[in-house]
Amino acid sequence: MLSFIRRLFDRKPGTEQVARLLLQELQRLLPEEKLVLDPEQFLIRRADGGTIYLHNLYTDYCQARPAERREQIARFALGVAGIGSDRPADFEEARPRLLPILRRLAGVDLARISHGDFSKKLEDTMVWTPFSPTLGAAVAIDSDHAIAQVSPHDLKRWGIGFEQAFEIAVENLRHKAAPAFGQLAPGLYVSNYGDYYDAGRIFLHELAWQLPLDGDPVAMAPNRTCLLVCGAGDADALENMIATARRVLREQSRPLSAEMFRLRDKAWSLWTPPGQAGVQLTALLREEKAVDYNDQQEVLEKAHVAAGVDVFVAKHSLLQRDSDGAVISYAVLPKGVDTWLPEADLVFLCEVAGETPTIVAWPHFAEHAGHLIERLPLAVPRWKVLGYPEGDCLRRLQELATTVEAVRLQ
Repeated sequence: MLSFIRRLFDRKPGTEQVARLLLQELQRLLPEEKLVLDPEQFLIRRADGGTIYLHNLYTDYCQARPAERREQIARFALGVAGIGSDRPADFEEARPRLLPILRRLAGVDLARISHGDFSKKLEDTMVWTPFSPTLGAAVAIDSDHAIAQVSPHDLKRWGIGFEQAFEIAVENLRHKAAPAFGQLAPGLYVSNYGDYYDAGRIFLHELAWQLPLDGDPVAMAPNRTCLLVCGAGDADALENMIATARRVLREQSRPLSAEMFRLRDKAWSLWTPPGQAGVQLTALLREEKAVDYNDQQEVLEKAHVAAGVDVFVAKHSLLQRDSDGAVISYAVLPKGVDTWLPEADLVFLCEVAGETPTIVAWPHFAEHAGHLIERLPLAVPRWKVLGYPEGDCLRRLQELATTVEAVRLQ
């Protein structure tokens, strides 16, 4: 395992101290409410069944200057205390406060799993529309201290559909502030709005076209407060964009995506640039997928323990190929064990513990053993294994077996 992969999951010390500072402030603001700190899962449980996740606060707290850290606690606590209390009474009150947001679907999944309810699809639990494989577009209700996502109940109460609400939200954002992009490096521009809606401005196509770019606009939204834009023909700017996105994803709160988008024909679409930038982007995407799978595995295992379910949640692992430095993912499927299998470049079929596994590329595994796996309702793809390959199926997979050095990545 690579040392840089281990660094992806490093956590700074002092989490419980920050959690207790927040708990103290919340108890001051909400003296009648029972709040319970769960240090192991790094969250606070509310009396109504709600959950306050603390990772974003912790990141912001650690990055703030010492003199500003109390302010981070106070701001976060005010946002929590105001949830639900500032809900618009009717559509006319809500209309000017609607704004578009991007949601990291893997993060939404973690909340569902933590609550023990991941049998339903995401489409049945929140109002959103797909923007990319990892991101969803949604509508938020803005307030002074919090951002609340519009719920199915809100839309029903207002008598409007999601599309209408989203159109209103985009138009509101268009008039919220003047363009605020600064040049981070030659040809690379970064948003600087300071209102937590930077990433949502990817829906305002004119902002990208107004910048002096070399080629079609290309964008990345590594977190909620950062939108990066450069031109598709600027190789140096593309590499700088990817390096910047990596730093934001690793060091800042509220991460979104490592995906890159190109604006053509009035629509954003996924894009991988040619050359070295494409190699760097592919590596970053694989690292981010590993982070998502690591978080998902951890939460699923805790949920299974709490529910008394005996399932092997297989790990999504990374290794670096010696010949070309490519980062390759793999998952292990043991025989005779109930397994939830992540998607990976390679599946290691282990018939007997300790013996050399049969290594199969995922496309071949899905083609010939697809009848043995069932997709689980999770945003980060994972499959329930119904049975281990046997007979003709196993023989065909053995014929198609590959190695880490030989596999061609797609």
